[in-house]
Amino acid sequence: MSNRLKQQLITYFLSLTFILTMGNSFEIRHNPYIVAAPEPIVKANVDIIRSEYKPLTYSQPTIKLTSINYSEKKTEESQKFVQAIQKIASKELTQIEKTLNEYEVTSEHLNIRSKANAASKILSVINKGELIEVINAAKNGWLALKQGGYVNGKYTKLKIENVKKIAQVKTLSLQSSVVKDIAKPTSNVKSDSGLREANIEEILKGTSLAGHDLEKAILEIEEEFGINAYFTIAVMKLESGNGKSRIAKNKNNLFGLNALDGDVYNKAFSFKTKGDSVRKFGQLISKNYINKGYTTVEKVSKKYCQANPKWSGAVKAIMKSDYSKL
Repeated sequence: MSNRLKQQLITYFLSLTFILTMGNSFEIRHNPYIVAAPEPIVKANVDIIRSEYKPLTYSQPTIKLTSINYSEKKTEESQKFVQAIQKIASKELTQIEKTLNEYEVTSEHLNIRSKANAASKILSVINKGELIEVINAAKNGWLALKQGGYVNGKYTKLKIENVKKIAQVKTLSLQSSVVKDIAKPTSNVKSDSGLREANIEEILKGTSLAGHDLEKAILEIEEEFGINAYFTIAVMKLESGNGKSRIAKNKNNLFGLNALDGDVYNKAFSFKTKGDSVRKFGQLISKNYINKGYTTVEKVSKKYCQANPKWSGAVKAIMKSDYSKL
């Protein structure tokens, strides 16, 4: 075989091999019945989570506190409280002044006359319950109306809502004039805490003692018997386990009153409300302790809880902690 023929055969063979190779490749790529192996889904999802849902980081803001004297702080708070009360009172008075001239008719029918006497001409008649706007009152008891004419004042009355509002404003004004600073608790049981209802509400927040209207009762016994509110709250928290004890829940007894050894639960006093147990506590502490010279936490401890020498320390620790919350 000539060399030329050999070269031609080799060329034909290589060409055929190339064509067959390309044909197989094309069939694999485009044949709809041949499916490529799927990508690892789990890995892909993990990669997506890692890339798109990066852990969030937060930078804690730096708070710079200005050191101020305790007395200055409390004085500033008191001034703000007074200003707030005065603002409320002023707003209420303004609203009342707008309606202070409104009177309500009390007779079935009331004549509006041209002059301030019963002999003058009747201009119109108004009925019971209607409101009239008064601009002036005569010495003989007749009222001059904004719409014109006069009515006999004895058949009218100032709207009762306005009377109540006046009383409320006077009370607010009085409260603002006697604001006291919050005092730091001491061992003296008979002392003024300076606490208000909002302060006590803050102290009780987060305990089972919150939401039972105890603030008023606590301040009542401080006002009546001089029993420091911090002390009352501390004993209440300690003896009732922050209001979670069985006696506190079932008998509203927050101080373990009359819970004697041997039959603690059954002998413990029961109260209609938790506030009632606070008032009873005040009476007992005043009569059996303060009036007999037990005027400090340490002295009360010796009689109130002889079995626990750490009782006074626990009470004072709670008082200190409560003070720090304000």
